[in-house]
Amino acid sequence: MGFRFRKSIDILGLFRINFSKSGISFSYGLPGYRVTKMANGQTRKTVSIPGTGISHVTTSGKSKKALTKTESTKKLTHKKG
Repeated sequence: MGFRFRKSIDILGLFRINFSKSGISFSYGLPGYRVTKMANGQTRKTVSIPGTGISHVTTSGKSKKALTKTESTKKLTHKKG
């Protein structure tokens, strides 16, 4: 089992700065709706019913891993041609 690290700083209850092993992320929102710009470049939107544990999360954007994989594929294709 691996170790995880995360530290959050709340600013007025509306904004949050998250520090983790993978980088810094920022989020904003009110209870029931939060938008997070993650360290890997993705954006996560969370809609929830406060106090119930019920939520729906959508993630958009490409991660750095996906971009790196695509770039390396392009380089290999370019070298072959």
